[in-house]
Amino acid sequence: MAEPSKVIHVRNVGHEIAENDLLQLFQPFGVITKLVMLRAKNQALLQMQDITSAVNALQFYSNVQPSIRGRNVYVQFSSHQELTVIDQNSQARGDEPNRVLLVTVHHMLYPITVEVLHQVFSPHGFVEKIVTFQKSAGFQALIQYQLQQSAILARNSLQGRNIYDGCCQLDIQFSNLDELQVNYNNERSRDFTNPSLPSEQKGKSSQPGYGDAGMYAHPVGYPQVSTLLSIRDQTDLPFFNILA
Repeated sequence: MAEPSKVIHVRNVGHEIAENDLLQLFQPFGVITKLVMLRAKNQALLQMQDITSAVNALQFYSNVQPSIRGRNVYVQFSSHQELTVIDQNSQARGDEPNRVLLVTVHHMLYPITVEVLHQVFSPHGFVEKIVTFQKSAGFQALIQYQLQQSAILARNSLQGRNIYDGCCQLDIQFSNLDELQVNYNNERSRDFTNPSLPSEQKGKSSQPGYGDAGMYAHPVGYPQVSTLLSIRDQTDLPFFNILA
């Protein structure tokens, strides 16, 4: 058996199986950051946010046969520890633009919430969904626009820029996910097309698979998004660099 990895190798993926079918199979175990469909081989590579999520998924499916559209699929750890651009190019997509962005925030000295991300990215087009999570690379978010062109404009405009002066630098890639699934509207995720979603699953205090992203929700002593601009107006500190 291959060494545990956050990348899962799926076999017997017929042409009738769509990306969204695979997402539904694995999203209960955590956030999926990348998905590569290897159509010529009837296979797929799917990267979870962390190894724990992948281990939980494979442990579950070791006892329950995963099936999609009446076809059994077979899952195992991939020999890859991380999907690279080369791996993604195997389906001729690689860094091909689409409407979902994978955003990593570096040098994060201030909290980044769903509201902050929406304020940063919404000037470039209608943002439909945002999912945030914490992993070894740092704080990350998946941002889905209504239109692909909006995602392209946002990446071209915001790549490498700081949200706040001197910190919270944006590293933006095109995700190869076509659609995000948001189950709850809270500090870790938001579906702006469906405001009636619950804030949490009944009986649970957090959404499964979203890591420790909630730890960044309005810590004491940090400016909240609702007061950022007013704080900037009252001081000489240009807090919100992108929106200034």
